[in-house]
Order: sequence, then structure tokens, then C-alpha cells
Amino acid sequence: MKRAVIFINGELGDVSRLRLKKSDLLIGADGGTKHILKLGLKPNIIIGDLDSIKAVPKDTPVIQFPVDKDKTDTELALEYVVKLGYKEVVLIGFLGRRLDHMVSNLMLLASMPIKITIIEGNQEMFFCRDKVKIIGKKSDLVSLLPLLGDCRGVTTVGLKWRLQGCSLQAGSSLGVSNVMLGKSARVGLKTGCLLVIHTYRDQP
Repeated sequence: MKRAVIFINGELGDVSRLRLKKSDLLIGADGGTKHILKLGLKPNIIIGDLDSIKAVPKDTPVIQFPVDKDKTDTELALEYVVKLGYKEVVLIGFLGRRLDHMVSNLMLLASMPIKITIIEGNQEMFFCRDKVKIIGKKSDLVSLLPLLGDCRGVTTVGLKWRLQGCSLQAGSSLGVSNVMLGKSARVGLKTGCLLVIHTYRDQP
């Protein structure tokens, strides 16, 4: 499955868990372009209003929007990859000093009909609307947070505190800091959207 990697204008942090493929489409969402360059790479395309980028790398395609626009650079980049038919997206530089951008992006991602993974240091975040398999190690932490409303019929396998057809209410901390019992775990639900946060205990 082809994959797009979008670099956002947040904090780059530790990217040791980022495993880029030659076939990946590297997108700089405006100022996120600097992260691609810092890694010694070249973006395939830059998308945004260019208010946070000093210079565009030579021979790099750009889709520029007005500064006064109705969507964030991240949303514009996501719309671009969906239009191209990408079903898997990785986001880098998600966390930063703009809490408004971070929260709005999180709500946006929860509504996207594609597989999205956010990589931040020793943590990965992704969404579960049906079922997911988590690959890690014993003692890794897994938190399940309801987004966009309550989640019903939540069932887990391979976690210390098992849930069996439970309801997780929006705002509840019941799903925080569960623990993996082995190298894999499974999470499923009947209705709703869960934000799954996997915290690795070791370095890659």
C-alpha cells in the first residue's frame, strides 16, 4: 500500500521510530518542510500558504494557498493525499506550541476515512473505528481515548486490564495506561472512534 508522510510545522523530536520507504510521498505542510530538510531529505511537494518557510528547495513542486484561508496547512495536505488515492498517512511534527492547531488537527484526523499514524518520539497514535492490532513488547503502555462521543462495545485482548464489550464515555480516563502482556494486543469496538496511544518502553 502506498504511503504519504506529512511533516507538520510542530516540534520534530525523536524520529528514531520513523521508518521511511523509498516509495513514500514526502510532503512538507508549509513550515514542516524544514523537518524534511533537517533529516537530509527532499520533499516531493510543499503545500500551504508558505508563511512559515524561508525558502523553497530548488525544483520542488509547490501548491500555494492564500494566507487568509479557511483551512490549516495540515488539512490541505491531507485533502491532497486523499484526492490522490492514498489510504495510509504518517504525520510527523504533530506536537508543538500551537495548542489550537494540535487540537483542531486531532479532531480532523478522527474524521478522516484513511489509516493515519502520528509518530512522536517513543509514542505512536492512531485511530480505531472497528478493530486494530498493536505490535510492541510486554509492559508497553496502551491508552484508549474516546473521540467524537462515546465508544460502545469496546473489547481488548492482550492487555492487563481487559475490556469486554464495555462502553467508554467521552472524557472518561478508564482506558488510560493499560499494559501489554506480550508482543501484541488487539482492540475492537462496535460504535465510535478511539484514539489509541501506544507508548514504547524501550528504544528502537
